[in-house]
Amino acid sequence: MTPALLVVALLVVGLALLAIEVLVLPGVGLVGVLGGAAVLGAVALAWAALGTGYGLLALGAGVCATGLLFWAVPRTRAVRKMVLLETQRSGRGPDARLAALIGKEGRALTPLRPAGTVEIEDRAVDVVTDGLYVEAGTPVRVASVEGNRVVVEPQEHQGARGAALHGQDG
Repeated sequence: MTPALLVVALLVVGLALLAIEVLVLPGVGLVGVLGGAAVLGAVALAWAALGTGYGLLALGAGVCATGLLFWAVPRTRAVRKMVLLETQRSGRGPDARLAALIGKEGRALTPLRPAGTVEIEDRAVDVVTDGLYVEAGTPVRVASVEGNRVVVEPQEHQGARGAALHGQDG
């Protein structure tokens, strides 16, 4: 194989590996490093075997082809599907009305396993328990609110825990 043909082959292989790195295996790095090494190897081989002029030509071709690759790839349908183009202008923070529910009593509308829905003051509220399973229809009390996370506990569980804390039999 002539040195000129080897230079062209190394450039093509290097650019193909860079394309694979960008399109197929983003973030792996090894394929991209091998592609970059192949392009640099093509430039070095052209410089050493064919002279300065061909070395500069290979360098220019490698830089232009790589630039074209990085310009064209973001415009492909595959990459457009991977990249989020919209920005979120505003977000909803915690609902301030939820903090007012601490200590309120309600009734489980759905089984809480441990998440479900509870009716408190004629309002359906998404809640969780501290790992307890609670049957639908069970009276519950809001134990805490952490941001948008409302934690409830069954009222009989609260009564048993309160009795145990005060040394009484539940």
